[in-house]
Amino acid sequence: MAEAILESITIPAVLSKDECIYCFESPYNESLVLNASPKHFLNICLDCFQAVCNRHLPLHSKVTKHACGSIHSNYLTIAKVEKPKQEDAQENNNNKKIKLQVIEKSEDETHDTFWSLQKFNGENVPRTVLLESTETNVSSTSLEKIEKIIRAKSQDFEDKKNSWELEISTCPHTENFQIPAKPEDAVNMNQCSSCDLTQNLWFCLHCGNIGCGREQIGIDGHSHALDHYRNNSNHPLAIKLGSLSSSTYDLYCYACDDETRFPDNVNLGAALQIYGINIQEKIADEKTLVQLQVEQNENWQFRMVDSSGKEFKRLLPSKDYGCGLINLGNSCYLNSVLQSLLNGGVPNWSLDFLGSEFPLDVVYPASNLKCQWIKLLNAMKCEPEIYPNGIKPTTFKKCVGKSHEEFSSNRQQDAMEFLTFLSDLLDRKFFYDSSSADSNPNDLVRFMMEDRLQCNKCGKVKYSYEPAEAIQLPLEENDDPQDLLEIIKAYFEGQTIEFKCANCKETVTANKRPGFKSLPQTLVLNPIRIKLQNWIPVKTSNELSLPGLSDKDDVLDLSSYLSQGFNPQAEDLLPDEDESDTKFTPNQCSISQLIEMGFTQNASARALFNTGNQDAESAMNWLFQHMDDPDLNDSFVAPPTDLKKDETEVDETSLTSILSMGLNPNLCRKALILNNGDVNRSVEWIFNNMDDDGRLPDTEGPTERQQRKQKDLGYSTSRPYALTAVVCHKGNSAHSGHYVVFIRKLVTGEWKWVLYNDEKLVVAESIEDMKTNGYIYFYTRC
Repeated sequence: MAEAILESITIPAVLSKDECIYCFESPYNESLVLNASPKHFLNICLDCFQAVCNRHLPLHSKVTKHACGSIHSNYLTIAKVEKPKQEDAQENNNNKKIKLQVIEKSEDETHDTFWSLQKFNGENVPRTVLLESTETNVSSTSLEKIEKIIRAKSQDFEDKKNSWELEISTCPHTENFQIPAKPEDAVNMNQCSSCDLTQNLWFCLHCGNIGCGREQIGIDGHSHALDHYRNNSNHPLAIKLGSLSSSTYDLYCYACDDETRFPDNVNLGAALQIYGINIQEKIADEKTLVQLQVEQNENWQFRMVDSSGKEFKRLLPSKDYGCGLINLGNSCYLNSVLQSLLNGGVPNWSLDFLGSEFPLDVVYPASNLKCQWIKLLNAMKCEPEIYPNGIKPTTFKKCVGKSHEEFSSNRQQDAMEFLTFLSDLLDRKFFYDSSSADSNPNDLVRFMMEDRLQCNKCGKVKYSYEPAEAIQLPLEENDDPQDLLEIIKAYFEGQTIEFKCANCKETVTANKRPGFKSLPQTLVLNPIRIKLQNWIPVKTSNELSLPGLSDKDDVLDLSSYLSQGFNPQAEDLLPDEDESDTKFTPNQCSISQLIEMGFTQNASARALFNTGNQDAESAMNWLFQHMDDPDLNDSFVAPPTDLKKDETEVDETSLTSILSMGLNPNLCRKALILNNGDVNRSVEWIFNNMDDDGRLPDTEGPTERQQRKQKDLGYSTSRPYALTAVVCHKGNSAHSGHYVVFIRKLVTGEWKWVLYNDEKLVVAESIEDMKTNGYIYFYTRC
């Protein structure tokens, strides 16, 4: 029977065999004492090749019987036992080397594997063991199939490898590189040609110029190699001399603004040989860019000891504190957000309506969002005690992020962006109709914002309202200590803007002031810690004083920012805008200029509409980029303003904040719209899309934000707000570095800050990181 079962199966090249599909049980065991039996097993289903633990084996039988019509009954049960560790002088070397890749080792080197082929026909039916690894009479055919399953690549290992290996591709400039002629004069390879730096030297492959690199990640540099390229735009390729060896090198293309490589080393070796450099004899004597980046990531850690050097008190996983989440490589942003939501950062945030039972109609739960939430919630809320070392949210991250280009990658992401994305995802998947909307936990952080606009000429006012789930607070662009209360006050003071008054029938100035129409259960505050340094957006670490850090009873009072709305006794409303005022009318001067250049009336009007009706030059640039559009010269009728109004409206304070950096207005507006008003993400988006034309993508139908306008959000009265959690970030950018979260919890009867640092849960005795590295603050209504 065993041979017949094994003979009929086709084994996939990669298997998810490191974790149960319904929980976080794994087959891995520590070294065993003599005659002891392994405690941890996984059963690999030979029908669907999914891994199931002993506890959930009956469930998998029920699911397959219900969904497939027959029980999946054949399993290869596997346990892996760690081999006793041997002392390794290299491993114990104090000068620990930075590991840049996950080096694949055979299971034979690290673990002993025990297996058995079993038949399981359902609950309350004894299992039948058909074969075991201890037997000596197993046929070679059967053994070959079993070994193939055991040695199949692990999906977990593949994911881990992809998260650490750096993918560097060729570029047009390396693919078409021409070896230069031999120079007449010798080149001084020991010093920058423009300063006295002797390290971080970059060698121009086109002419042999030696220039120092940029100052970054802990190394000196004056960007003289970059200056050389700016003065010689046909010299884009430069190689770091200190990185040269027969197997590795740092090669940068300034034209592509990215690391690159040659298709092979023939051209590179030939180009270097002209200057007397034999790459085969070179030994790298400086850290590569990857090594420096990994080293910097290791340094972006949060204090786990007090001022005297004593380690913080460790907390064991429990229903009070949940359990830790193991970092998958660059997943600390996800870890910090999940802990905030599920462990009291947003009190009463819950997905209890999902229950703890898995649906019987889902055979492959790894790709089902509901199943992944149930799996995660069962571990973090129902049985955290069984995971003392934390859990790996691998399948959860893959399932949640699969529809998003960035969150499906292994790159570090912005925690605030992920919080917004996760909220929107839950809305779309679970709370899309009125029957489920009342149980939406996302509404705990939602409220209505009011915008009051008062014309400075006629004094009349206009009120508009928008649902919101966070407030982004621009910090002053300096390194000085700042006060959150002062930042909030400045935010609600508003600003002066220009607008076309429907009453005055002309463009005038107006005061635009935000206010709360309602207040949320939990207020999310996101200080904008971004400033421009050498035209590069970098994150600041200003010390920020705020209520509630050291004293739980020190609360945030928002009562003065709760608006009373329109006062008919003291205010007059601006008249509604006539269609003639709101419909698009192209600037006639610009239209004339464009027509004189040879463009048609329709093309000119279309260009002005898509560039904000600004000027002929902006419209002309847009036209040059859209010359191949098939409808460019078709009759142009601008869409009604009200169809575009909500989707293209941005917060003027945020827009002004970005415009102050000297950036293109159209690009700034588009960035804010595409990034849901998030200034941090918008600035980084702009610098990654400087060649974008600023045109907004077409949208269809009402957005979730518009639909939420119909719903009552928040409270109409004010209460004090207490600080409940702080997501902190260390690093030069929100898309690098390390995230953790501090959550205020009761520990042995006292309110303490508990630090969730990936899989580590400790009682934090210091609040300094929350002052200087606070990135998201959660304040909850008392």
